[in-house]
Amino acid sequence: MPSNSSLQTLVQPALEDVTALERRVAERERDLLSAKTELQQLQVRYLSELGALYAELNALDEELAQAEIKAGLRVPDEPELDEPDGPETSASGGCSSSSAPSSALKAMFRDIARAVHPDATPVAHTDERTRYRRHSLMAEANRAYAERDEDRLRLILRAWKLDEDAAQCADPEAERARLQRRAAAMTERLAALEADLADLRSSAIARLKSRIDDARAQGWDLFAEMIRQIKREIDAARIKLTRLQRRHPR
Repeated sequence: MPSNSSLQTLVQPALEDVTALERRVAERERDLLSAKTELQQLQVRYLSELGALYAELNALDEELAQAEIKAGLRVPDEPELDEPDGPETSASGGCSSSSAPSSALKAMFRDIARAVHPDATPVAHTDERTRYRRHSLMAEANRAYAERDEDRLRLILRAWKLDEDAAQCADPEAERARLQRRAAAMTERLAALEADLADLRSSAIARLKSRIDDARAQGWDLFAEMIRQIKREIDAARIKLTRLQRRHPR
């Protein structure tokens, strides 16, 4: 049986690495959640305040186009041929979080729940660290399932199995190997989070938020200016339509 000092000497550096990685992963998960929340709030505001105005402008543009065609000022557009919807044309398909979970996703989530759920093992048979680990992984699995993220579920299940394989082992070398595997899993998770953040920050709504933030830093409100601009376009379209209707009454 190895002494506590030898166990600590061999395991402590790996444990510190894992602890640091887990802290970074937790921070990046908070960053990702915060960024998603902010962008969702902006998107809701955009659709609420600008969406109706754009819909009104589009309707005016369509009415103006029809009036110009009737007045002989515009040639009708060629009708577009209808194309059959392919397997990837649905907006709700693919990896969208609003799509129905696949059978593979459901099966993977059930496997995780059977293995990881805190109620899967009697409390008397688990220590505090294991109970915390179960709760943490199960919460992460629930988020991944809600987002239809099979890769993340697969990583969660693999991370649990790596922990479980060495749970009963008191050998310092084996414990260090387990921690190294855990560090590798956390590194992979961190890379995935960084990629998700990069994708999020390159999205159109993120670019709009960046422009709004930059404008606010310079002392003006870009969002309010966008509203004023589209209202000016609506007014101009109405004036043009009214003049055309007066010159070419139906």
